[in-house]
Amino acid sequence: MVNTLVELFEEQVQRSSVRVAMRFYEDQAWTARTWRDWWERSERIAAGLMALGIEAGDHVALIASTRPAWVEADMGIAMAGAATVALHPAAGEAGIAAALSHCKPGVVIVEDPVQMARLVAIPEALASVRAVIYVDADVMVKTRGGRARELMRVDAFQLPEHIARLSIDELGQQGRRKLAEDSRYVASRRRQITPEMNAAVVFTAGTSAEPRAISLTHHNLVAQVEAMSALRLFSFDDVQLLFLPLAHVFARVLYLAGMGSGMTVAFGRGARHLLDDLEEVRPTLLASVPWVYERLQAEIVSRVEERGLRAQLMPLALEVGKTVRRRMLGGQPASRLLRWEHAFFSKVLLEDVRERLGGRMRFLISGGAPLRPEITEFFFSTGVQLLEGYGLTEACGAVAFNLPEDVRIGSVGRALPGVDVTLAEDGEVLVRGDTVAHGLTQGEGAGQVDARGWLHTGDIGRFDREGFLFIVDRKREVVMTSTGRQIAPGPLESALEEFELIAHAVLVGEGLPFVSALVALNPDRLLEFVQAQGLDYRASVRELTTHPTVHQALMGHLDEVNRRHAVAERIRRIAVIPEFLSVADQTLTASGEVRRPVVLERYQALVDSLYADRRVGAEAAAGKN
Repeated sequence: MVNTLVELFEEQVQRSSVRVAMRFYEDQAWTARTWRDWWERSERIAAGLMALGIEAGDHVALIASTRPAWVEADMGIAMAGAATVALHPAAGEAGIAAALSHCKPGVVIVEDPVQMARLVAIPEALASVRAVIYVDADVMVKTRGGRARELMRVDAFQLPEHIARLSIDELGQQGRRKLAEDSRYVASRRRQITPEMNAAVVFTAGTSAEPRAISLTHHNLVAQVEAMSALRLFSFDDVQLLFLPLAHVFARVLYLAGMGSGMTVAFGRGARHLLDDLEEVRPTLLASVPWVYERLQAEIVSRVEERGLRAQLMPLALEVGKTVRRRMLGGQPASRLLRWEHAFFSKVLLEDVRERLGGRMRFLISGGAPLRPEITEFFFSTGVQLLEGYGLTEACGAVAFNLPEDVRIGSVGRALPGVDVTLAEDGEVLVRGDTVAHGLTQGEGAGQVDARGWLHTGDIGRFDREGFLFIVDRKREVVMTSTGRQIAPGPLESALEEFELIAHAVLVGEGLPFVSALVALNPDRLLEFVQAQGLDYRASVRELTTHPTVHQALMGHLDEVNRRHAVAERIRRIAVIPEFLSVADQTLTASGEVRRPVVLERYQALVDSLYADRRVGAEAAAGKN
């Protein structure tokens, strides 16, 4: 019986020693590495860490992008009996300092000089650090103006005197020497690892500026892998394309699920290269966040639209595909004519779409944020199922999931085996099981565990008659106006975001007489719009967001949204944020969700402008409620 991640890894290595465990792009070509290769590299890293003084129960920080070195280091840290403190490669100095001060790692592993520079800038957070390991000695970066590139090297940065600096290869060489002296050097440490020991510290993306550190044990992570394995979704014949940040539990669980099934993990080159990677790797499954699928859909449709008559037939082909899929999911047979139309379009048009996905895709997985049903239906219509799931860091990733032959579009599926999900009286989703993180604070707030062992998610949900879970909104983000009206922002924000110009919407109105909204525009769609309208596209973002033509288009959509909602829920005013939101400026999480408190604090003056005439607004609200 497997009880720890190291045992899970060892079992797969014994079963699949010479099979391909991972593929990655290096030196202009795709390269493969076997399970045995991975084990040996991780064991050398473990031995090197132990030689640096890492003991069982210690922390090792890992700041790198999704690549082979990440998972090799992760398993090396686990073999040494330590826990990986995973930080996003784009984390800023303040975030890194807070994490290191909280976890006090003995060693920090960074990807390249970019992260090294951030460490050098926060010496006060490095008191516990004995060594910094780097993967790449140099990297090309953009200059401050962004118009040129320059070489950045790790030796350009001076660490505090008490900290050693060495490459990942040098660490491996130290480990090799230790293993040559004693072949059981790491094996003896592995015997000290227990299921209750921490294996990972993951920082929640959340919607606040101060993420929480969540400790996940070997038991938590193994339970998650076992729950995923019980679904029988994956096999050793599968090839998973993975490019999501491994600092987040979603991607972490995906790679561990691959370890449990023996499938090959292909490390992608990022969202910019997604279509190229799909065609070259030809994966059987892909997992990502909703905005990636929205972008993927747009790129696929754009390429099809360049193909004349076929482009004109695409809407009909998708409608036929949608009808067939709905009938299949509902257990209804398709008519002979519908089957013929579907076969025709599938061969003539939709096969091209599937080829864009590599030609072997069994299904797509979406998580990390709500998925718009129309995106799901698009991929279903092409013959590729897009399966939405639900999870959170405190529950070690997945909680519920749709299965290939058991889907409800718009839902997040049924609870995973071994995971209990129920609803509180107010509709909040509660989770209990072996995957729930240990050490969470007691209470009934979001991210806390109550006296009966239920994790409070902070999400509002509902079940249908078949047990499919639907996430309706965020409990803690209900807006209560000064008139006593409670309004869930999610549906209204989603309705605003249906308009192509609007990338993000944030409802406001807490303690105020009526609800309004801040909207951030989509840079690509805005450029297309101003060009189509004959406007000066060289104008600044601030000038474009306040242009009368843009404002008129936004107000037209607002009127349409308001017509679909109750009078008391209607958005009275909107204001356009004069910048584009991004992960880099901390207004978005890595999965593309809006950090509501950050946005509201940063643009408080804009909110105030919406309520400058509070008396008129209060009278209007009182008259309508």
